[in-house]
Amino acid sequence: MNLLTDQWIPVRPLDGGGMEKITLRRLLCEEGRWELCLPRDDMELAALQLLICITQTIMTPKDESELRSRIVRPVLTEEFDEAVQPFGEWFQLDHPKYPFMQVRGVNAKEQTFMDKLMAGLTGATNSCFVNQPDMADGLCGGCATIALFNQASCAPSFGGGFKGSLRGGSPITTLVQGDHLRRTVWLNILSNREILNILPWHPETSNQKPTWVDPIRAGKTIPAQQIGFIRGLLWQPAHIELLPPAAAESCPCCGCLTKEVFTSFHKSKFSYTIEGNFPHPHSPRIMTIKKGVLKERFASFTSSAPAWTQLARFVVKQQLDVNSKVGQQPAAVVLQARSILGKNSSKLNLVVGGYRNNQASVLERRHEVFTLNHGWDKNTDVIKELVSKGLGYWNALSRALSVFVNGSKADKVKGAGIKIHQTAEVQYYRRSEPIIEDTLARIDFANPVPRLADMCHSLREIVESLFEDSIRPYLNDPELVRTRAVARRKLIRNLSDLEPQTDKGGANGTTETP
Repeated sequence: MNLLTDQWIPVRPLDGGGMEKITLRRLLCEEGRWELCLPRDDMELAALQLLICITQTIMTPKDESELRSRIVRPVLTEEFDEAVQPFGEWFQLDHPKYPFMQVRGVNAKEQTFMDKLMAGLTGATNSCFVNQPDMADGLCGGCATIALFNQASCAPSFGGGFKGSLRGGSPITTLVQGDHLRRTVWLNILSNREILNILPWHPETSNQKPTWVDPIRAGKTIPAQQIGFIRGLLWQPAHIELLPPAAAESCPCCGCLTKEVFTSFHKSKFSYTIEGNFPHPHSPRIMTIKKGVLKERFASFTSSAPAWTQLARFVVKQQLDVNSKVGQQPAAVVLQARSILGKNSSKLNLVVGGYRNNQASVLERRHEVFTLNHGWDKNTDVIKELVSKGLGYWNALSRALSVFVNGSKADKVKGAGIKIHQTAEVQYYRRSEPIIEDTLARIDFANPVPRLADMCHSLREIVESLFEDSIRPYLNDPELVRTRAVARRKLIRNLSDLEPQTDKGGANGTTETP
């Protein structure tokens, strides 16, 4: 199966219809309006990233003007056919020497079944991710390809000494979403000029081949500044080889008719070292200075807090300086969108996805789409304030509950000694998330105060309700009467500090005075 010429992309028409598989040529060269169609959201995101990486490889636009043209209208078939010619051997899943994202002759003591290639499918902590019991009994060529790419680029490693992706164990991916699949792909393709902005060494490394064509040497130390753009996008950190397929009638994963499915593979670990960070264009980065040394990492989901809590990292660039020891850099494709979309776009639809993991074990997977109203690109400070307010209301509740749980030496009150934070935190994020998302989609960035005030009012109501719900089981305990009063007073004081300035004092002031 060749990804450049064969039917492997699982889609369905946006205006209705069943699932089918189409070629890359049909996707990029025709007017069809498609959306990806797979049984798991992480596989859809991986398929989208893979389409972006392949298109970036074969048809990188020379400048922004050419990119805009490709976003607006399909590519000419003659142009596509000419573009794929040099890459015929790179994207063949069953190539005799260079199978896509594999190594021939992997030395393994035993075969590994396909469920291990799909992040979070098996294991006690991951059983809730299983869409159907037999999903990974076998994978058709298209699903196997997507799973290979996802394991190499987005998911935790196999563990036990296996290397992870260039972005770390479980990076957050942020992409720009268009009104249909073809435009989404092109909205996340960097022009040559943008590539030079993030990879100054691009001219010297542009001819590098992917790792399955030009393998990584075991034990080698590789500076990130020596990794070419395409080689980095398609990096395969593990030695994997799909074993010969078995006969089948349909794929248990996508459900499409197929004559054969892959049921197992060989894997083996090998060691190498990457010095520095490859500036992957699909992920935001965080920079810190510790003991005078600059450290950089890709953003990831490290807690159960929802994705909006990191939204500022996804769209706001912040330099390190004397006033800030933490910097952040949105994904290059998001930064490019600010100029590509510009005033012609009413909103930005931002796709956010990733895993939360504990080493090799996937605890949770995320896939969300945030809509940012027109003007987001020139008012990133408003986004920072919105996220700060959302987190601030949880902190106000958390500090008040902490007094109730642990007591207060200053106020000479005992604590209940019962941990009620976890349930309150889950409920706060669950109930606040639609409010935050609605505010982002509707806020007038030129005049944000009214909408922010409405959001703060709604969040305050949630916090007050959760506080009362959390302490209600202890209302009949006479020893906690004063503790409740002190905790409630602290909550009111904390909430008062968060109220918008327009709500404080004056004729229209509604802030309660403790």
